[in-house]
Amino acid sequence: MPLPEDSKVVETSQSILDAFKGIFGSHPGFRPAHAKGALLTGTFTPTPSAGTLSSAPHFNQPTTQILARFSSSTGIPNLPDNDANGQPRGFAIRFHLPPSPENGHRKHTDIITHAVDAFPAATPEETLAFFSAVRDGQIAEHVASHPHALTFVQTPKPFPVSFDREKFFAVNAFKLVNDSKNTYIRYRIVPVKGTSYLSQDQVQSQPADYLFSNLSEKIPIEFKLLAQIADLGAGDKTNDNTSKWPDSRPLVELGLIKLDKLLEREESEALAKNIIFDPIPRVDGVEASDDPLLDLRAGVYLLSGRERRAAA
Repeated sequence: MPLPEDSKVVETSQSILDAFKGIFGSHPGFRPAHAKGALLTGTFTPTPSAGTLSSAPHFNQPTTQILARFSSSTGIPNLPDNDANGQPRGFAIRFHLPPSPENGHRKHTDIITHAVDAFPAATPEETLAFFSAVRDGQIAEHVASHPHALTFVQTPKPFPVSFDREKFFAVNAFKLVNDSKNTYIRYRIVPVKGTSYLSQDQVQSQPADYLFSNLSEKIPIEFKLLAQIADLGAGDKTNDNTSKWPDSRPLVELGLIKLDKLLEREESEALAKNIIFDPIPRVDGVEASDDPLLDLRAGVYLLSGRERRAAA
């Protein structure tokens, strides 16, 4: 996973990390955002439709081993689960792919999502401005002049009953490739059991660790991976995550995510310290779109991962 080639993007990525530290404090060895989390393992089983859209191995082989991480927002490792700052929750999935035939190196590709179909900015500069405003206590002034940020702040973010009853959305668009066929999509992940949320009164009565403490009781956890299909001829944008595609766009089911093992806390934290999820697919059959946030997010993830690994 290389750093972005554009030095300005790398500089902005570092500035965002610095802003996170200003907001949440420094917590060496933990992520500067989505610090609290848990790792699980399982499998992904694709549908026939997935193989028609993409030549990627995980969309064509019978099953693929996966590693997944549920998380809460903020860079505070011990944030209570009933704290509203923990919204939106995160869900990242790593697909373990066959070794490269050229050198035998292990390969993987990731999907990173969160539990709201919104993001506060469309460009790297706007993203830095948003988190800088949060750090500096000027978020009210910022959202007053930035409609994307206002939409993100005002979008409802209800508390799920449990992680297996939440839905998730990828921030950016991607291109699925199969031979000469290109299909632009946005990922969605929906729970097989359906969504279920708590009322505000119910949230306040929940234990501080209500989401993470009951994960083992929910095994096996199942989700459907969906793709919303863009209509470029109708003007759907792939380079601006804040420009949502109409709900009338078709949703194609790509496969079943089944999580059947929760890693023990000590093992989970040790592995989470070293694993760096990658917003860019880097696998044949799935390509990044022209969304400028993809390079920025890759820079943030890699720089923060290097800091995390270097922590004592």
